[in-house]
Amino acid sequence: MRNNFYIKRLNICLLIGTLVILTGCGDPILEIEESNTYHWQKNMNEAEFEKLKKGMSYMEVVEIAGGAEEMVKKDQYRWNDEILMTQAYIIKFKDDKLIDKEVIELKGYSTTK
Repeated sequence: MRNNFYIKRLNICLLIGTLVILTGCGDPILEIEESNTYHWQKNMNEAEFEKLKKGMSYMEVVEIAGGAEEMVKKDQYRWNDEILMTQAYIIKFKDDKLIDKEVIELKGYSTTK
């Protein structure tokens, strides 16, 4: 009878410990993206692009943009524009520091009706 009491207590402690560990292991990028009201807000806009400065870390860029985007090449990422389907932003990193940024024109989208 006494063993059951200790087993129940141990199970409760294990459950609480597991919950604490899982809560502390959150993905910061996922948390940033989930804080957006709309899915498209994880993309970048011109105002956010202008805030990017050389020497920023990848996570700082993700925080400004409101989300992570696709890796084009090693240490080079592309964020689509939030509004314009005809442009995107390429951000280049070296040793987790922003070294270059550029606006590119996307092909395949028509701006005429």
